[in-house]
Amino acid sequence: MTSSAYVFIEGLEDSPVICAIVELDPAAKVGKFRYGKSYLQRDDAFPLDPLHLPLVSEQLVTRVNNGMFGAILDAGADSWGKKLIYSLHTTKPKDDLDLVLAGSGMGVGALTFSFSRTASTPKRNKNTIGDIPMLLKGKQAILANLDISNEVKKAFQFGASMGGARPKTIVEDGGISYLAKFNRNDDLFNVCRVEHACMNMLSELKDLHVRVANTKLLENHDEDILLVERFDCANYQPSHHFLSANSLINKMKVTEQSTTTTYSYGALAEFNMKYGAEPLDSHELFVRMVFNICMGNTDDHSRNHAFLYSFKNRHWRLSKAYDVLPINNTRQHGIGIGQQGRLGSIENAMSQAKRFGLNSRKAEKIAKTVIELTSQWANYFSSSGVSDADLEILKAVIPE
Repeated sequence: MTSSAYVFIEGLEDSPVICAIVELDPAAKVGKFRYGKSYLQRDDAFPLDPLHLPLVSEQLVTRVNNGMFGAILDAGADSWGKKLIYSLHTTKPKDDLDLVLAGSGMGVGALTFSFSRTASTPKRNKNTIGDIPMLLKGKQAILANLDISNEVKKAFQFGASMGGARPKTIVEDGGISYLAKFNRNDDLFNVCRVEHACMNMLSELKDLHVRVANTKLLENHDEDILLVERFDCANYQPSHHFLSANSLINKMKVTEQSTTTTYSYGALAEFNMKYGAEPLDSHELFVRMVFNICMGNTDDHSRNHAFLYSFKNRHWRLSKAYDVLPINNTRQHGIGIGQQGRLGSIENAMSQAKRFGLNSRKAEKIAKTVIELTSQWANYFSSSGVSDADLEILKAVIPE
């Protein structure tokens, strides 16, 4: 049975603007999408995905992702969010589009969804910094599969598309929305504190035009909590449309060959050269890639990179860096680095520097600067309050 929903954009006007209709045939694994005539006639209309959902009046079809367009999935729940949705709904979502509808308004970006073409009711987050003690208790209960109230579960639905399987939610404070990220009992080290230190260290490369999401660490509770300032909204309202690199790459199957061509940092740099408003964002991607190599951030998969469409400026730009954390020293990264595919080495990074708009001399200079910074990671982390015990563990995680 085919499911359908209307797609709305929040932030263009005071009320959500109807944009398109999306359909899914889960049995055939085919999805269909069509922009509305009223949306196409708007002066501020923009494509939800320049590559796969261009601004055309024809119906668009996909068989990738079991028939789900990437831009729609970006607004849907990740594994953490799905767990909450299934536990909250007596009538379980029957397919992927139902899941998106169930979590509408809970995730990143500006898209919301509705069965009705006349209305989309945005869900408003009510979590504040003052709710942190309650959220900590709720997080522990959810991870332990204990019975908790639906009210607490609902508090964790916000941010349902951000951050994979890790516990998190949205909290608000002083006009700013934050993604609150929590530690797990089975973490190797204090992930919140280490990620805070790692992202702050990356921000030291601002002379190389690196932009990093603002973070702060809450330390006055039973455990550390990382707050990551959202860069897709302002004053609690969406200000940008969010499109993940996963949606842009849009591969039905990833092969070793594709990690040297289309499923790679280089492919994202080339997208930016064609569609982005700032060519230096491609240089920034190269910097981030080298940093991730040096720090063992092998979880740099395609959902941890994104582009934003600004409603104010009406253009695309690479998003600020987010989810930057040492993972392991396997040197096998989430997406391709260069001619040797996923291999995390400076030599491999240099092999496709031209795709980032860099000549070999400039690329070597960038790599040298990043290596000089990251070689001091232990001192930097120590000054950020990372414990001696965690530093010892990280020596086995971060590549030498």
